[in-house]
Amino acid sequence: MGVAPRVVLTRFGLKLQYQGLISIRRVSEEDRAVIQGAYTTTSELHELWASLENECHRLAILIEEALSGGADVGLLRDRQARLLLHINAVVAQIREAPATTLHDHLALLDVAIEHEIDLAADIAFYGARDFPMITRLLRALVRTVPGSEFNSLRRSLSSPGQFEQLMDDAIEAGGPIGFGRR
Repeated sequence: MGVAPRVVLTRFGLKLQYQGLISIRRVSEEDRAVIQGAYTTTSELHELWASLENECHRLAILIEEALSGGADVGLLRDRQARLLLHINAVVAQIREAPATTLHDHLALLDVAIEHEIDLAADIAFYGARDFPMITRLLRALVRTVPGSEFNSLRRSLSSPGQFEQLMDDAIEAGGPIGFGRR
C-alpha cells in the first residue's frame, strides 16, 4: 500500500505531500468542510470518499490510456497525486468521525476494506469462492441495509459481472455459520 500521503493545514492553504511531490494549494470549500467538520457522520464522509475514489479510478484509467497512446501524463499524474492526498484527508476524518448508525458502520467497513485490509483487490484477484465467509457476510449486509453498497468492491471488481457475481446468492458456499449450535 505504500507511504500514506501527508496533509497539513497552513496559513497559506493545504500543504500536500506525497511521494516527493509537495504542493500548497488554496483550501477549497470541500476541503474546508472536511477540516471544519461539516461532514459530521461517517456516512456523509463516506459519500465524499466514494466520489473522490471513483474520480481517482477514472483518472487512473485515463492515465493508462494516455500512456498507451504515448501522451505526456504529467498533469494527469499531478491531479492524481492531489486526489490521493484529498482522499487521505477524508479517510483520516472518517477514522475520527462518529459511527452511530448501521449505515455509518457499513461506510466504515467499506473504507477499511479499501484502506486497511485491501480485501477488494484480493477478491478481484482470487475470486469470491476463496472468501466464502466474508462473501456471505457482505451479501447479507447489502441485503439487510437497503441502499448500502461497497464502493471499494464495485471499483476493484470492474470486469463485467464480477461485482454482481460476488453479490449473487447462487454462489453461497456451505451452510450457515453457526455459533456452536446446530
